[in-house]
Amino acid sequence: MENKIAVFTGVLGAIASYMFDLVGVAVSILMLFMLADYITGLVAAGINKELNSRIGWTGFVRKLYILMLIGLIYALEFMTGHYVDFDIFGGYIGDGAAFAYIAVELISITENGVKMGAPMPPFIKNLLKIVKEKTGLNEEGETK
Repeated sequence: MENKIAVFTGVLGAIASYMFDLVGVAVSILMLFMLADYITGLVAAGINKELNSRIGWTGFVRKLYILMLIGLIYALEFMTGHYVDFDIFGGYIGDGAAFAYIAVELISITENGVKMGAPMPPFIKNLLKIVKEKTGLNEEGETK
């Protein structure tokens, strides 16, 4: 379910990037969402007395990996456009990937809000439960 949401959001993001000629803006937005996710994760862990430097470091490294991966996608698009004369992408696939990860980060931010005890409409709690069940993840976001 989370993968379907990410793919759908990624395709819409690539289309929006193409339509409004905003190549690269998605990465800036993604970094903002990553920061919000990291901070809300720390707050949720602090509230629940589950702070763990190893888990925090692992989450940080994963976010760096995602940014590196998207950077490599942009580099491949640049290379195909300038050296192979195959410029049909123009940065829009990188933006699509960034938008897909923005959707994943938003889900995580919402989960962190639930863990903090923030008021959350029941339909959002139910949606998160369905996403967790469909992806086979437990409450900690780890594979069962």
